[in-house]
Amino acid sequence: MEPSPMTTFDNHTVVIDLNILKQFGFYQMFDSNTKKIFGWNVYRFSFIILTVITQCLIFVGNCGFLFELDDTINNIDLFLIIFSNSFNYLTVWKVIILIFNKSKILHLLDVTDLNFLKSKHCCNNIKILYKHRNKTLQRTKLYFNFCVLVIIQWVFYPIVINSFVVNKNGNQRLENVINRQYPITIDTYNRYYALFYVIEMLIAIKSIYLVLMIDILLLSIGWAINVQYEVLAVAFKNIGHNVFRKDNDYDVVDDYKHFKSILFDQQQLDLKVKLYFSITKLIVLMHVAVSSGLIIMLLNSFILILLSTESFTHTFVNVFKIGVFGVFYLCLQLFLYCHLFDNIHLNRQSINFGIYSCNWTNMDLKFKKLLLLTMQINEANEVMMRASTKKIVNLQLFANVLMMSYNIVSVMVKTISK
Repeated sequence: MEPSPMTTFDNHTVVIDLNILKQFGFYQMFDSNTKKIFGWNVYRFSFIILTVITQCLIFVGNCGFLFELDDTINNIDLFLIIFSNSFNYLTVWKVIILIFNKSKILHLLDVTDLNFLKSKHCCNNIKILYKHRNKTLQRTKLYFNFCVLVIIQWVFYPIVINSFVVNKNGNQRLENVINRQYPITIDTYNRYYALFYVIEMLIAIKSIYLVLMIDILLLSIGWAINVQYEVLAVAFKNIGHNVFRKDNDYDVVDDYKHFKSILFDQQQLDLKVKLYFSITKLIVLMHVAVSSGLIIMLLNSFILILLSTESFTHTFVNVFKIGVFGVFYLCLQLFLYCHLFDNIHLNRQSINFGIYSCNWTNMDLKFKKLLLLTMQINEANEVMMRASTKKIVNLQLFANVLMMSYNIVSVMVKTISK
């Protein structure tokens, strides 16, 4: 039976940056104690209303493909629209999964507690958690600042283009964040450009906000799981080495008690990992599949920009927009997830090495049998995020995605050059 979730979460007692999630109202969507109106969570209800509105606006922005418009769309803008739509629907998919698992999320956050592991050996290695907490806060702030930089660059891009690039062709729409094909004439679009700019800016900000909050939540929980496994490995390693000789109540005869208490902590952590994988599996697998396609698409747009005959300012801004802040961001995001699940697998494997490193040679036969049985069970119960029966979500998969993207883009470049 799943233990009850923590009633309150304090940013000073967890190894994740909970302040960001609370300040931006994302944590409150899962908290049952949040203010309610007619039985509805205020934050969750607001998000649903905002999502419905933005999806309607995106639908209107895509309706232009159903009509014959005065202007034509180039391949770069077409790729960007496909990228934006795919990115948006992927984000909505992630949030739907999280909302349907809102109670599980609160249960899962227990693993981020500094006092999640209760055994004596684990508690005496809590300094590892504090060290990790500082690293997590730094990573989170860096990732947050980079995402903010990305959205600022994308939002201000059309202002730069429209200000410094003279539009000599009157039959051309002004540049926007994502040049969606609204089913209106060019003259009407340019006349009410400020309205369409605000619409696309809000859609972009909402998308990057949700992506940022989801990544901070899921990645931070994964990082917490990793460090909890590190603490367990060290705790197992210290068994039998009399590291607490100064404690009067500790003796060699307590090795069984300490080993079993650490083993119980591992079982609790394994339950959290299985819960984490059950929630994130549909999210991560869809993310890997969609991100792989989007990387290829943006790389192709990047090549088209380099080969285009646009003005230097237009080309320079587009290079940064799509190349640096588009392709690089997607690669960074995919790398973080692949690296995370690779580390979870490796750190769980390190548990057996920690058990083997304890002073088992001086133990009796009963303890050795218990130790061997524990290692066999750990070996048999491997927990891995699988993209298929043969492919695992790890750094090797990330390398394969980059190699596949390179091969496809190389073929595209050769085709365009002919």
